[in-house]
Amino acid sequence: MDLHRLSLNTQATLLLTSRLRQCEQDAATPLRPSEYLNLIKTLTGMDMLPGDLFEEQNQRRLSDAGVICAEQVIALLDRGLVLAMALEKWTSQGMWVIGWSDPEYPVKYKERLKGQAPPILYGIGDKALLSTGGLAIVGSRDVDEQAITFARKAANSCAAHGTQVVSGGARGVDSEAMLACLNSGGHAVGVLSDSLARRAVSERFRDAVISGALVLVSPFEPEARFFVANAMARNKLIYTLADFALVINSDYKKGGTWAGATEDIDKGWVPLFVRKDSSVPAGNLRLLDAGAIAIGESSLSNNDIIGWMQREIALRGGFDPKTNSEAANSAQGTLPLI
Repeated sequence: MDLHRLSLNTQATLLLTSRLRQCEQDAATPLRPSEYLNLIKTLTGMDMLPGDLFEEQNQRRLSDAGVICAEQVIALLDRGLVLAMALEKWTSQGMWVIGWSDPEYPVKYKERLKGQAPPILYGIGDKALLSTGGLAIVGSRDVDEQAITFARKAANSCAAHGTQVVSGGARGVDSEAMLACLNSGGHAVGVLSDSLARRAVSERFRDAVISGALVLVSPFEPEARFFVANAMARNKLIYTLADFALVINSDYKKGGTWAGATEDIDKGWVPLFVRKDSSVPAGNLRLLDAGAIAIGESSLSNNDIIGWMQREIALRGGFDPKTNSEAANSAQGTLPLI
């Protein structure tokens, strides 16, 4: 992953938005997502892209235009050596970086998240899997055996019918669903909120990554630690990368599973299915009250969960995400980077 293999736009975006694990006490603070989006809008109005800011004359244009963060932007871009060292480290661990303007960047993120799409993605594994869609299987970390069994059966069905599993890689439902799909010969995408570098060398996932069956991806730096805010922000990236979503279990009005599911219902990204049986928690029932589609053990009996979901959607007259998402998406704006 030499610098010359990254586009100028991706290099600039990395420098502007990532800490790059630098230790300088006087280093400029990376731009927050809202600040970066505002900068992009400003650059668009000036007929520029982030990569153009490597030229001194364009840096002067930014300063002369009175852009508030101009000095911060210039300081951040002056970290070429730090960037080269970070890329060398990530490359040695098999990881890659793609930016919003790169051809490998998931189209689903651009279309569904607009201005909320992460400008940079870090990952390891086959990038092509990011554009394959699939079934998002999510749930709490602490679950009973009945929930785990349901998640595994759903994942095995995906593997048997050529649908990949998309999940968060966390302990509990997420990792169990991913591993069940992989162990059945399927493919999976793990959207992580932390510790990509550690997961990249984990024995649990290493063979699947090497074989091309698994890709791990994150909008956060590979060495990032766990933060609740990052885990919450990651939820939308699971749903918007998939074609359908399945909640195995959810607490009521708390936790990442509830937050991600209710956001999907509100934005209308993908059809949401929720497990329903005699033992499900209150969160599952409230999600069903909010419009999610119930799915029980009998729905897995024919071992074609995606076919069953498609029939259920057809019986309801189809799924039109525009009903819920148009207003939200138009309000988010569009990253003008192609």
